[in-house]
Amino acid sequence: MWMDEPTEKALLWHRVWSRFQPSTPMGQQAKGLLSPFMPGEERQWQASLSEQERIMECRKKRPDWASRVEAHLCRLPDIRPILKRMRRGGTPGVADWFRVKQFLWEGRACRRRLAEAGLERALPGDEGRWEAVLRQLNPESRLHPSFSLSDAYDPELADLRNRWSEWDRRFREAGEQQADNVERDYGIRRNLEGEWVVDRRFADLPRLQADPRLRMVRGTPFEWIFQPVQTEEEKEAGACRESLQRRLEEKEAEVLHRLADRLRAETDFLEQAVREVKRFDLQWARVRAAETWEGTCPTLSQGEYRLEGGVHPAVQESLREEGDGLTPVDIRIRPGATVIIGPNMGGKTLALQTLGVVVALGQYGFLVPARSLAMPLVPWMAGVIGEGQQAEAGLSTFGAEVDRLARLLNRPSSGLLLLDEIGRGTNPVEGAALSAALTCYLAENRHWAVHVTHYQEVMQVEGIRAYRVAGLKQDDLPEPGEGEWKRELRSRMDYRLLPWSEGDEVPREALGIASLLGLPEEIIESARQSMERAGRDETGNPDY
Repeated sequence: MWMDEPTEKALLWHRVWSRFQPSTPMGQQAKGLLSPFMPGEERQWQASLSEQERIMECRKKRPDWASRVEAHLCRLPDIRPILKRMRRGGTPGVADWFRVKQFLWEGRACRRRLAEAGLERALPGDEGRWEAVLRQLNPESRLHPSFSLSDAYDPELADLRNRWSEWDRRFREAGEQQADNVERDYGIRRNLEGEWVVDRRFADLPRLQADPRLRMVRGTPFEWIFQPVQTEEEKEAGACRESLQRRLEEKEAEVLHRLADRLRAETDFLEQAVREVKRFDLQWARVRAAETWEGTCPTLSQGEYRLEGGVHPAVQESLREEGDGLTPVDIRIRPGATVIIGPNMGGKTLALQTLGVVVALGQYGFLVPARSLAMPLVPWMAGVIGEGQQAEAGLSTFGAEVDRLARLLNRPSSGLLLLDEIGRGTNPVEGAALSAALTCYLAENRHWAVHVTHYQEVMQVEGIRAYRVAGLKQDDLPEPGEGEWKRELRSRMDYRLLPWSEGDEVPREALGIASLLGLPEEIIESARQSMERAGRDETGNPDY
């Protein structure tokens, strides 16, 4: 599994993945089974992305054309069960052939629309073959989208249908004549069910009850209900009609069987057409999703990840609804350890989530929500991130975190490892030591590891690439508890990731944030005095 469920949950992956909505039943099913591109598939990955760029450009330039292509895709049925039955020697019915013809009709129309925009390679195939198979379900000269067992399939069909219609006409006329005579004789009228409802006080009721042309079928305390008795002419016409109906059904079954035998030779073509339609539907749906985040094409990089202007689409949408913006993420990651340090609520975890989502979209073959992304294809990506990691049965939060981390570190292949505040679930001294030791291990390891932390000890590790959150703007802070604290904090927090330089200080903003969130000032002041006495900064780390 390239990305497991805990990682998906921590990255809010489902909120992004839900924007990916194929139009056809085949594409919708394929979405649930879709795999990312893996190492060794770089050429296919880049070809897929290039095709999406061309599709997106056409959609931008020709929105009406895009709507017509979309309409064709939405009308494409899933004919795979029919083809499977044909493979087993079965004979499809009329409704099945209608679906096959609908697939051919809409698929052919979709291919022609794509050709109009120079995208014929997006849905490849022989145009002549599509029409030839379509015409086997359309024996008339003029092509049309509907299907029926046309008389053109067999001359005997027309003869049987004509004769059946003639005897059906005789049957109905004989019955109508009999009923008309009854109504003329008694001055009564049939209801919609073809029955006569007669009041028990009707003067001619005894004559009706004795009339051989009628039979009394039921009664109530107030009325009697009569039905007509079939005449000999009706019986003869009905018998002939039923006989012809059986012969017609036999002939139609024969025609359907012959049609199945003919089309069985086209099963390979039809199955390939279904695969091509499914593939294009996934591409089209990828582009539609990418348009919601203004996606750009990622490029291949063998040695590092280079992300510029990355955003998390789901978080961006939520912030827009609240009237706020989102700070894009810029970061470079090489094999080894990359550290992001910053204050609580400084956006470190969101930066980690953004990186994970952008990379996952790229490896799944999407245009990504970033100004640019260069990336390798890796065998897996996993995270130990924030509140998304639930404690397992019998383990504390810290124990579950370490258990999961140990299993990830023991994977045989190198992957992208996203770590959020490892060690925060235990006491600060041991947590800081563990966090630093883990970072040292990762710095010498083969993984692409990103470790978010607020422990200053981690910054002493050699061989790491590090970033710091720019941090809280200390000027013009509002009164504690004033206004909507989330918006106040976001407006004063600079969430940019800045490359760490020698001499940079670990952010000291915990008490400032606590004050901004409305914690009583005497608590803030007491904490500040305690740290001064202990010679410790506001992050809880020893001063250096």
